[in-house]
Amino acid sequence: MNNKRVKTSLNIASVQMHMTQSQDENLKTMEQYLQHIQKTFPQIDMVVYPELCAMNIGKEMKKDAQEIPGPLTDIFSSWAKQYNLWIIPGSMYELSDQNIYNTSVVFSPKGEMEGLYRKRYPWRPYEKTTCGSSPFVFSLDGIGNIGIMICYDIWFPEVARDLIHLNAELIIVPTMTTTGDRKQEQIISQATAITQQSYVVSCNGVGYGGVGGSQIIDPEGVVLQSNGEGPCIQTCVIDFEHVRKIREIGVAGVTRPLEAFKDNPQTFSVYKK
Repeated sequence: MNNKRVKTSLNIASVQMHMTQSQDENLKTMEQYLQHIQKTFPQIDMVVYPELCAMNIGKEMKKDAQEIPGPLTDIFSSWAKQYNLWIIPGSMYELSDQNIYNTSVVFSPKGEMEGLYRKRYPWRPYEKTTCGSSPFVFSLDGIGNIGIMICYDIWFPEVARDLIHLNAELIIVPTMTTTGDRKQEQIISQATAITQQSYVVSCNGVGYGGVGGSQIIDPEGVVLQSNGEGPCIQTCVIDFEHVRKIREIGVAGVTRPLEAFKDNPQTFSVYKK
């Protein structure tokens, strides 16, 4: 008899880090967290950081923007390999064909870049980056499927729905909300988890990087982790089997919105141009 258990979960750490206007200081802080996590939480599989945490916060984005791959992604790659972790290092300014995108990259424990996601809804009129146009979902060693959004994307349910259409079971949202609407954003994050029947990890920064309030939410909308305005590490077990169970039996054992959406195709006038 083969009693070997098949892994269906992910141990994740979401780092609500203090961000400064110095890229060097921010990179140093990011690695210090990796060192601490490896020593204190050796069971962790993946580390997530806030939006733009590796940049010179508040400085000219044209000076920060780099091509991918490039020197900054080389640093991230080396960390992933050195610490044997999946790393989502927030996001960075990506230079591509004279455009600047707000881009999140994903690195495996082998140091390989699994892919990238470009923010589809920059925070207008303040954020001047070019809009991305494609969803991004990757498979975690066959354990589960993970999608990426960035900050303001979560205000647009179509972005999350696009990820779920590609079978995402966990949505990771690097965030840099510095404004008074963080409480509303927390409600939206919770609603996204419920309506998409997915885990949501909303990782915000503090200091120059935000007002905190990071959250980890399960596919029924239960807030598993929630913090205030100080630096912290949120840890959680992401159980992909739980997602599949909730999608089968419904939120609270009754409501199956994904099934209803699939079985009842509609044409919405808001999408007509």
